[in-house]
Formats: sequence, C-alpha cells, structure tokens
Amino acid sequence: MHGFIRWARGVLPVALLFFFAPFVWAQPQLTTIDDIIYRADGEKFEGTALIEWRNFTLSDFTTVAAYSKAVRIVNGSLRIGLAPTTNASVGSHYQVRYLNRNGRLMFLEYWGVPPSTSILKINDVRLAGPPMPQDQGGGGGGGSPDPVAIPDVTGLAEELNARAKKGLGYQPSSVAVINSTGDLESAVGEPTDCVRVNGTTGPCSAESGPAFVDGEVPAGLTNGTNTTFTLANAPDPASSLRLFRNGLLQSAGVDYTLSGNIITFLTGALPQTGDLLASSYRLPGASGQIGAITGSQAGGALTGYFPAPSIAAGAISDQHVASNAAIAESKLALNFATHSNSNDPSADQKAALAGTTGTPAGGNRYVTNQDPRLTDARTPSAHPLLASNHSDVAAGTVARGDLIVGMGTAPAAWTKLALGAVNRCLTSNGFDAVWNACLFTGFPAGAVPFVDASGNLAHNQSRLNWDNAARRLAIGTGTAASTLTVHDASAGDGVTTVSVRAGANQQTAPMQRWQNASAADLARVESDGTVMAAAVQATSTASRAAWQETGTASDPSSPAPGSAWFNSTESTRKTREALQNHSVPQVICSVAGTATSSSTMTTLGSCTVPSSLLRPGDRLEIRADMSHEGSSTAFSFLLNWGSVFLTARSGLGSESWMSVRSEVFPASGAMQWSWQSWGNSSDVIGGGGVSSNPPSGNVLVELKGQMSTTTADTVTLRNLTIVRLPAQANP
Repeated sequence: MHGFIRWARGVLPVALLFFFAPFVWAQPQLTTIDDIIYRADGEKFEGTALIEWRNFTLSDFTTVAAYSKAVRIVNGSLRIGLAPTTNASVGSHYQVRYLNRNGRLMFLEYWGVPPSTSILKINDVRLAGPPMPQDQGGGGGGGSPDPVAIPDVTGLAEELNARAKKGLGYQPSSVAVINSTGDLESAVGEPTDCVRVNGTTGPCSAESGPAFVDGEVPAGLTNGTNTTFTLANAPDPASSLRLFRNGLLQSAGVDYTLSGNIITFLTGALPQTGDLLASSYRLPGASGQIGAITGSQAGGALTGYFPAPSIAAGAISDQHVASNAAIAESKLALNFATHSNSNDPSADQKAALAGTTGTPAGGNRYVTNQDPRLTDARTPSAHPLLASNHSDVAAGTVARGDLIVGMGTAPAAWTKLALGAVNRCLTSNGFDAVWNACLFTGFPAGAVPFVDASGNLAHNQSRLNWDNAARRLAIGTGTAASTLTVHDASAGDGVTTVSVRAGANQQTAPMQRWQNASAADLARVESDGTVMAAAVQATSTASRAAWQETGTASDPSSPAPGSAWFNSTESTRKTREALQNHSVPQVICSVAGTATSSSTMTTLGSCTVPSSLLRPGDRLEIRADMSHEGSSTAFSFLLNWGSVFLTARSGLGSESWMSVRSEVFPASGAMQWSWQSWGNSSDVIGGGGVSSNPPSGNVLVELKGQMSTTTADTVTLRNLTIVRLPAQANP
C-alpha cells in the first residue's frame, strides 16, 4: 500500500501535466483592431465601446464563453484584441455599442473579426447587421429523435413572447436594464456609478446642468503673441481640463498653466495664427438635487450633508415667501424687528402674542399685518431729503414738471423749481439752475454754428452760410452762387484752395465723380490722377494755348492703345496704336514764296530747320512748286540745304509750271539726300548725293530762281513745305 502511494505521488503529477497541457498552453490567437473614431462634426469621439458576444467555438475547437468588455475611447482612439469569429461556429459575431461620456447610447454596430497577424481597422471588421444563423446540414441518420419545436407546444410561444429575453449584454450579478428592443441587459459602468431611469449610468454626484463641457474653444486671439485665453467656466477639478492645440493634447505645467478659468500658455507653446484650440473639462454639480452622493457635503443654498442638508443662512428673504405661506407669522423674524421700542404693542396686545415682550431682537417677533389690533403707525422722524428713509418731499403741491433744486448753504435747503416756458432750456448761471434761452436760438437765418477758439458756440455768415431755400452752401464767403461756393474773400491774405487727398485705403476707387441727375458718371478723376470724361473742350487765346504739355524725356513704359504724349528728347509727338509707339509727322514750315523776273539767282522762299529736329533716323521731305508767267523766256531754279546744293533745273519758255521734291536723311557727321523734278512738258528726272560735312546748328533751306535773260516773264514760288518724319524703331 505504501509502495502504491509512493508510486502515485511520483507518477500522477507527470500524468496530470500531460493531461492538462493542451488546456494550459492553448490560447486563442487574437486579432488586433486599432482605429481613430470621429464624430460627424470632425471632433474625435470620447466615451466607451461596450463589446458583447455569445458563446461560440473557434476553429481550433476552443470554446469562448459569453461575456462583454467595456473599452474606453480617449481622444478618438480605440484598440483591442479579439478572437476571430469569421472562421468560428456559425453566427459568431460581436455586438458593439458606443456610449458617450454620460453613458448615453450613441450608435450600435456588429463586427465579424477575421484571423489576422496585421492590425485591422474598424472598417475591416464592420458588418451590415448581425449574421443570420444558417442550417448546418447533416440531417438523417444517427437515430436521435427530432427536437420538439416551440409551435408544437400549445401556448408556449405566447408565454415566451410575454417574457423579457436575455440581450447580448446580459450578465449575472449585475443590475438589469431594458434595452431599446425590450431585451434584458446589464447596466454598463463603474461599480460606484448610479443607474438612471432611462437605463444610463454615471457618477452619482448632483447635476444642475452639463457635468462635462466638450469641444469648447477658449476665448482669445491666436496671433503668435497672445498668451492668455479664457474658458466659460472654471474646470472642477482643475486636473480634468484636456486642452488640445491642432488636435495635440497639451501638458499642464509644460505647455500651459491654469488659474480658475484663465489659461496661460508658456513660452514655446504659444498658439500661432491659424491654430485651432479645443478644450474639455468637468463642472461641479449643484448640491441638494437627486443623485447627490449620500454623506457628501452640501453647497450653494444648502448646508450640512446629504441626505438631510439644511437651508443656508440668508438663502431665503421676504420676497421668496408667498403671502399665504404657512410661515407668514415668522416673516418679520427673518430680518429682526422692524420698529423701535417706543412703538411696542401694548400689554394686552403683547399678551395675544406669545414671547413678544422685551427688547426687539431676532427671537422677539412682532407681527403687525396679521393681528387686527395692531397697526403700522410710525412716528415720523426728521431726515435729509436724499436720505435712504425718505418717504415724502417738502410741503407743497407737486406740479407736473417741477424740479427739486438745492438753494444756499447756510442753512442748506431744497426748493421747488417750476417748469419753464415753452422752448426754454435749463442752464447754469454759475450759481443756480435757471430757465433761459436755448443755446441754439438767436442765430440769424442761414448761420452755421461752430465752436470758436474760446470754446463758445459762434457763427460768421460772411464766411460760412447756408441758403436753405436754394439749398446752397457758401464757404469762405457769405454768398452762395452755386450748390457749393468756395471762395476766400478775405482781403490781402485770402487764398482759395480745394484739396482732395486720396484716402488711406483709396486703392482703385475714384477720387472725384461728376454725375448726371440719374447718378451716372459724366466724368471722374481716378485714384492715379487719370481724368475720365466723354469730351474735353478748351479754347486757345492770343496769349495762351488751350493745350500745354511739358513732355517726357522718354516714352512711357506701358502706354495704353490710344495714348498720346510728347517726347521732349526726340522733340516729337507720339501715339500708341496696334501695340506700337508711332511718331507723328511734323510740318516744320509751309509757306507761299515770291516772284522774280531777275536774270540773277533770287531767293523765292526759305525755311529754317531747328538743329534739335535733326536726329539720325529722321527723314525730312522738301516740296516746292513753281509757276512761269509768260512763254518767251526760259528760267531755272536751285534748292539748297544750308551750304549743301541739293538740286537745280531749267525750264523752257513754254514751261508753265515745275515741281521739285527732295528728301534729306541727317546722320551723325554725314547727310544723304535724293531728289526728283518735272514740269508740264519736262520729263521726270532725279538724283541724289552724300555730304560728309553737313552744316551744323540750325539749317536754312532756300529755293532760288532766275530768268535766263532780261524779260517781262516771271517765275513764282507757289509753295515751299518741309515735313519731318521723326525716327521711330518698332522691332
């Protein structure tokens, strides 16, 4: 026997180790689910995920018992490991209920968890609904009897329907609540939480409003320099504050400090422009309401401890007690006696009231409104007019509009000031308040009051006048000749100026507008000084031209099509067309000449070309036309450019007219020209030349003519014209 025992002691532990080894070593391979949950408004969800499941069997035949697990969701983060259900027994799944921080159900969903060594998201396991049980097949054989169906038992279905069923969240040894489908489930929460009528759970502290504040944006400027932000309430406890900057949780003492409801950010953590701040924190509940923790200290209007607190001193006053309240007899006691000892009730009156003898005090209550034998009569006592116990004014009949004013100082007294006459104003004469003429009366018609250098209200019609009938205003003069007349008529130093200065934010808004009766712009001055008008009309005089332009040393950098200007360097006017600058041809001179019958060369006409108009690239056209009066004598002419001979030609006695054209091209240190001439019977001929030594300075252009012999015939210069085509490069 002893040998067997020794054998058992040695063998049984080893046998048991091998027998229970599968159960010790076998542990389900869990799938990890890690995700961030957001609300519809973009804020991260805060609350609890209650995950529940029924019994099911894993693919390795491991049995998983029905249970539930509450997982806190902080800042939207949920992470949990669960046994796979997609390859487990039929119908296996998880029911997940999302509860907010107050224990209220926000939404419900179902999970089917596959086996996975990778971390999954909620979207990878979410089901459209709970999986429906499926027929496992099999059937037949085995000899086992068919199970009895519920309809086979009379009345069983009705009885079962009348009873509450176990829900997925049903657990033993817990408080049962009825869910939205009528099933029994266990209340979810901490062991110290209280269950409310609606089945939710939460802390047992009293609530006079929201116990938590979520998503509050602290008040303050986020500009990179402001350090102070304000909450709507002081977090209680202070450690409950969760402060987020751009979604990142800030650390108290490292990123900020909290004093009451004031948040002060530390250096290095200042919110920058565009940063988003959000906060969540707890608030204390108001004491004395349902749900207060038994034994906790009362506050607010209560003192003592729950469940039997007392009303705090001063919490109730006369205005809080109705006239028909049962404590009406004690109303006066709340504020002690209301009259002096000299007005104590008589002995028989006191006898009617227990405990009313002696000096008035908190315990000596005098009730005058409830006992018909007592009255409210009081002996009047003297007091200042503005004293707190004032009940009447000085003797006299009060009239509508009377004023009480102080008179004198020895002795000080109050008197009555009757209402003044119509359109009179109450003013001060330095000693008393009196009715007097109003400040704005006495000015003549059209006067515009202003405050003068002494601070007095004054007017000056000769310099500031308003004609109300004609609706005209004159500034600087007393006569308004138009809607607005501005004229400094002061002799000697009078200077009229009107300045319109662009505003600090003028930008492209016009500085002035002139409009028609329909408020449509007729003309305006733009913010850059451009004058816009439908037409501009001006008149030149013998002493002054209507249009004067000083010009610019170079062309504008970006002229608009249609722009015109004078280039002072090139001494030419220019325009802008087709995205190019174009020089305008200039008529230097165009004159009628004289006639001669002399047989020697005589100047018939001339024109001076200023040296400033002679620039390389310019072209000057010289045009001359002559007539021959007579028909018996031949004639000749020549054209000079200063000392340079351009061309010459003779005409027969029968030639009645002749024309000459020459073009000159000035250059630096040189000059080139071409010419053509013809007559009524003479052919067109032409030629040209080059001069390496052209005249400098102003150039005199002359056309000379002569008759071949002494005669009565004449040759006459009918017109001499010089046109300048200024140089213009347009690549």
